Parts: sequence; C-alpha cells; structure tokens
Amino acid sequence: MTTIAAPARRASPPRRRPVARPVARPVARPVARAKPKAQTSTLRVGRIGTMLVVFTLFALVSAVVFHVVLAQHQLQLDRLNSQIAKEQRTYEQRRLTTSLLASPSRIIQEAQRLGLVVPDEPPVYLEVPNAPMPKTADGSSTTIADWSKTKPSLDPQQP
Repeated sequence: MTTIAAPARRASPPRRRPVARPVARPVARPVARAKPKAQTSTLRVGRIGTMLVVFTLFALVSAVVFHVVLAQHQLQLDRLNSQIAKEQRTYEQRRLTTSLLASPSRIIQEAQRLGLVVPDEPPVYLEVPNAPMPKTADGSSTTIADWSKTKPSLDPQQP
C-alpha cells in the first residue's frame, strides 16, 4: 500500500512587533439602556391601534362623502326626470293641437269662413308641353318617370 503525503504547509509570515500607538481617550457615550420587552410590545400594539383608528376614520369619512355626492346626483336626476316628463306632456299637447288644426274638417270650416267654396266642376289638368301625360290607371307610364323631359319646361326660378 502506498501512503498519501499531506500537502505542504505554508510558511507563516514573520510576526511583527506591535507598534506603539497613541492611546485613544475614551469618549463619554450615553448609556444605552435596553427597553424592557413588555414596553416594546406595548408601543407596537399602540402604533397598530393608532393606524387602525386612522384607517377606520378615513373609511368612514370616505363613505359619508360618497353618500353625499350620490345623494346630490340623485336629486339632480330627479329634477331632470321631472323636467323630461313636463316637456313630454308639452310635446304631446302640441302634437294634439297640430293634428286638430290639420284635420280635413277644420280646414273645410276655415275655408268656408274665409268665403271659399267647393268648385262645381272637377279640376282642370294642365298639360306641360313635350311631357307625356299619365296613361291609364294600370300605371304603364307616369310623368315622374319622364322627369328629364318635364324638367326643362318648368320655371327656372323653382328649386
């Protein structure tokens, strides 16, 4: 069997002789006293309690502000809804008035009041030069279909 040799040791550096240094004067330091464990935990609990109280107050004030703003907007919505209902009633009343004024019986009464009378003969149709007249009731030809022929004969002042 062969034996394994141990690694060579490093040579340690020569020791130096300590150099004389000037003596430092001790500085007066305040004495640090360790706080008792019970006092440290009481402070920690106090800080946590204070933070919880502040957070709770903040949450309550925020909730009150939110409800105030919500109530203000609800009042504004109620005012708008009542105004919308009022305007809808006005609109319906005006539609009723318009439909009554545009009714045929009222127009006939107003015409008679102004002295207008119903003609004895049927109306006379005017013919436009170079424009075809509508054919029979089957709708085979109409003036609207031949608009390009009719348009030049109309008054140029019309739109």
